[in-house]
Amino acid sequence: MISQKIILIVEDNEINRAMLRGILESEYKVLEAPNGLEAMKVLNNQKDIFSLILLDIVMPVMDGYTFLSILKNDPSISSIPVIVATQNDNESDEVAALSHGATDFVAKPYRPQIILHRVASIISLRESAAMINQFRYDRLTSLYSKEFFYRRVREELQAHPDREYDMLCSNIENFKLINDILGVPAGDQLLISVAEMIQEKIGERGICGRLSADQFACLIRRPQAYPQEYFIHANSEINTLANMQNVVVKWGVYVIRDKQVSVEQMCDRALLAVRRIKGQYNNYVAAYDDTLRNKLLREQAITDSMEAALKERQFVIYLQPKFQIKDDQLAGAEALVRWNHPQWGFQSPAEFIPLFERNGFITKLDQYVWEQSCAELHRWDQAGYPQISVSVNVSRADIYNSDLIDFLTRILKKYELQPSRLHLEITESAYTENPGQIIATVEQLRTLGFVIEMDDFGSGYSGKPHTPMSLWKRVQRTQSLSVLRQQEQILREEAYRDYLTGLLNRRGLSAVCQALRQDDAPLALFRFDLDNLKKVNDQLGRDQGDQRIRQFSHLLRSHFRQSDILARLDQDEFIVVMKKTARKEAVIRKGEALGQAVVEAGWNQDVPLTVSAGIAMWDLSETLDEVLARADSALKCAKVGCQSRCRLWEEANVWGIRSEIVKK
Repeated sequence: MISQKIILIVEDNEINRAMLRGILESEYKVLEAPNGLEAMKVLNNQKDIFSLILLDIVMPVMDGYTFLSILKNDPSISSIPVIVATQNDNESDEVAALSHGATDFVAKPYRPQIILHRVASIISLRESAAMINQFRYDRLTSLYSKEFFYRRVREELQAHPDREYDMLCSNIENFKLINDILGVPAGDQLLISVAEMIQEKIGERGICGRLSADQFACLIRRPQAYPQEYFIHANSEINTLANMQNVVVKWGVYVIRDKQVSVEQMCDRALLAVRRIKGQYNNYVAAYDDTLRNKLLREQAITDSMEAALKERQFVIYLQPKFQIKDDQLAGAEALVRWNHPQWGFQSPAEFIPLFERNGFITKLDQYVWEQSCAELHRWDQAGYPQISVSVNVSRADIYNSDLIDFLTRILKKYELQPSRLHLEITESAYTENPGQIIATVEQLRTLGFVIEMDDFGSGYSGKPHTPMSLWKRVQRTQSLSVLRQQEQILREEAYRDYLTGLLNRRGLSAVCQALRQDDAPLALFRFDLDNLKKVNDQLGRDQGDQRIRQFSHLLRSHFRQSDILARLDQDEFIVVMKKTARKEAVIRKGEALGQAVVEAGWNQDVPLTVSAGIAMWDLSETLDEVLARADSALKCAKVGCQSRCRLWEEANVWGIRSEIVKK
């Protein structure tokens, strides 16, 4: 049932009120007031219910003109249309009424059909205008609504086919968290502040709209550039307007070259550029390009294939051996997963693991790896092989999965294994997110007999609050906690081994390290440096920097033999001890080939990654530190102008190396 429209009659003459009521009440609900003051009281009590006001001018207490002035100065009721009753079509009365804000007028004596038509026409016009206004503008921010913004952009592009335009879209990072913590009113005020900033900056130079909760869009005429400083300043203004701190608004730019592309696609592509810099410190704007498009298409192809790949067992498990530091004896194995796609071939984990971590599929893959590892251990036990343990990865998503412990205990029971046979390897970075959750889960797992290992230990997180180094004091009974230093620390010499082992033993920890025996000679020691990793971190964010480190690690493994020793020495430095080396020329070619492979990989065209290499031959008569120093000297020379960025240290050229460095 449609609700009846309500009209307020403001008239001091009771007979006139009754006459108007008789004309209108068959179509409308009618309320009455004897003067302007009483009418204001009625309006203040029920502001939103009236469709129209019929107003007499000459009244005691408050006349019609005063009433109109007050009405039009109150935004909450100023939009209600007013029909003024005038005496005998007096033109001066009509002009005065209209100048005070009246919508229309009717003459006395009242003629029923005229009044009904005037009232119906004005109410209809008001409702149509309200619908158009609601469609055109966003209620909260007063920017164009999404649909009308799309329409206005299409009109603008068609009207000016020769002008160059760009689409800018923005997104507020962690907006949902702001609403949850500070409340919806604070979130609304932030959105209003963003809209005000956009309106001020864009002005008449573009068209602005609100696409969704915290997403805004602007069509602007193409400027010369989009400097980061401009967007940093705009972000600061938003924080000031909203009276907040640390609110971050990121922007994406889509350069419009093909005006036949739909406006929706333009906005989608600009927002994809925003996603590219999400979480990156001090990076506020990014542009959509073909590299990003190809990456997204590749990610979509991986996403589309992942469920079928798991069902068809395309994911292959490899067990990599681990050795004890103290006696170099086999201590177990680590489960590594590779994807053998029927069309793409073997895929690097660096390509699909980060994506699976983002889309949540990592939980299914981890459970698959756990079960396959347990099944393999069961087969070995049935064959009578010595019983060893296998380390498996536990991702951050697994920690928050309420079924984690049930699943692990179920597969152990299925394959007749003790919990100590399955070592759970938790990446150190996982500890930085929710230490309380980690501690509770680890304690429960350890109580059940699982051995917990920390992956990437010492890779840069341990200096932060609430990391494992600070959490050890909070975790009880740490004797069963193992530390896996996988590819992160080289065994520099026996003294270092003794020191590390002693340090860990003093903390009540058992140490496990992945290493290879050093039985063969001669050796070549490569010292690789990722030249512009800092630039990647600064411009693209540490997530991208970590991705490059992982990609380079996999590339490094693919270029050397299984018997060679590979390790990460520092944030951007890696070391390889190559066994059974041949001629020096072959060693140099090996370093040059790796450098070329990094360039050809094209991991990121925005900040291309390059690698420099210093090489030193080692006959084992020197300490490791001495060989590292020689390789470092060669590396410095390679970085100051060696064309291939790879240099072999030799006694004959040591002075040349130093001279080049000094000149540089």
